[in-house]
Amino acid sequence: MSLIKTGGGITDVRGSFGGVYFTRDGSGLHCSAKPRRVHQITDAQRKQRNAFIKARTYTKDPRWVSYYMYRAMNDLPFIFDAKVTGAPNPDCTGKYELTGTFNGKDYYNRIAGTWFIWWDGTSIWTISDEPGNPGVAHWLRHDPNMLGAYQPLLDATGIATVGLHLQPPPADYQIPRL
Repeated sequence: MSLIKTGGGITDVRGSFGGVYFTRDGSGLHCSAKPRRVHQITDAQRKQRNAFIKARTYTKDPRWVSYYMYRAMNDLPFIFDAKVTGAPNPDCTGKYELTGTFNGKDYYNRIAGTWFIWWDGTSIWTISDEPGNPGVAHWLRHDPNMLGAYQPLLDATGIATVGLHLQPPPADYQIPRL
């Protein structure tokens, strides 16, 4: 609280008000701003903020955001599933789970059936019924990026398109209570 004396103007001001200090010395009345405390962001705060940003990049659903924040805070990788769409024949569409690595890159196995997406180790992604062996009906993509359209070869027809989708939280995952 500040004390202000008046009488033909302001004769004396002392104390503080609204972030300002009022003082008096031999040279007169003075006012100065209160020093503000600077809050430095800690490493833990930065890590949590980055985890939240990363989680919100993929979803807005609170249950999923919580799960992805947990993964990011504990330096666990986000796991992606592949999904094949289009009108290929024989039918290789559906959801593919990350199965492991093959020739130095991730490979995927279709959940309902025996189709695989795999890297040949040089420059070709392949969808076939066996990793490492294209077989009679298969699709190829000449690109180091697995995402996109695959062209049919031999007995295969139609374009198969591959996309990635983030794995959802486990069915039994509950949002932590504060």
